Amino acid sequence: MTTQLFFFPLTSQDRRREKGVAGARGGRATRSEAAMSQLSDKEQLLCRQFSEFTSASPEVAAICLRRNRWNIHSALEAFWEQPEAFSPPAPKSDAAAIEALYAKYKEDGEEAIGVDGLVAFCTDLDVDPTDVRMLVFCFSLQVKTAVRWSKQEFISGLTRMGCDSIAKIQARLPQLQADLVNPRTFKQFYEFAFDASRAEGQKVLDLQTGIALWKMLLDCKFVHLEAWCDYMENEFQKSITKDTWKLLLEFSNQANEDLSNIDLDNSAWPVVIDEFVEYVRAK
Repeated sequence: MTTQLFFFPLTSQDRRREKGVAGARGGRATRSEAAMSQLSDKEQLLCRQFSEFTSASPEVAAICLRRNRWNIHSALEAFWEQPEAFSPPAPKSDAAAIEALYAKYKEDGEEAIGVDGLVAFCTDLDVDPTDVRMLVFCFSLQVKTAVRWSKQEFISGLTRMGCDSIAKIQARLPQLQADLVNPRTFKQFYEFAFDASRAEGQKVLDLQTGIALWKMLLDCKFVHLEAWCDYMENEFQKSITKDTWKLLLEFSNQANEDLSNIDLDNSAWPVVIDEFVEYVRAK
């Protein structure tokens, strides 16, 4: 039987721990703070406003605003369209240190990090394997599956992030989550979650895994989330196809509170969504 990792929302304890990591870095000036100190008061205000809208770092805000002549509306539009274009260069990392991290967690006789190595990695990172941050980290590594990381995926991913130690990975996690505020990035992450969470060799996603993921990923994003999960568990009771998974995100963005804007007579939604709408209306 294949061991599967599940991912759930952050607990209040996780959030306190995350703030503690950020607080530990507060005693010294960061590269972002140094860059901000060189801006005028007006430019600093625009950076703060940009960061509030996007959750981007002050450094990214300054890069985007500067390229758009400090017009915040143009800068926001450009950022939402292509956020990666405004990312600052990744800090330099120590290739040998990354190799050493990989060697520490890899399976004996295998060129990959398996379940035992992942559990050890999570222990050192002080993040539970079921924490949503691990799924976000997997997305950033660009791994094919959440329970087995190849050598290339691990080393290339950490190099891209500029992380060559556990401490640097811990410090990077909050920004990785903040990046998901961008709708396009979130859509990519949402679709990644389906692929990374499937059992090996399966094209569909186990129902219980899918429900757990939906409760995590679409919390506060889908007004009918609770009803959808109840319907899937008690009425649908089947594995989830990728088509259903992808279209539910689109449906969650379109459906209003009473579903009055969903026209079943001219519906292009999959049957399972049509039947869900009927299920809710019947109640």
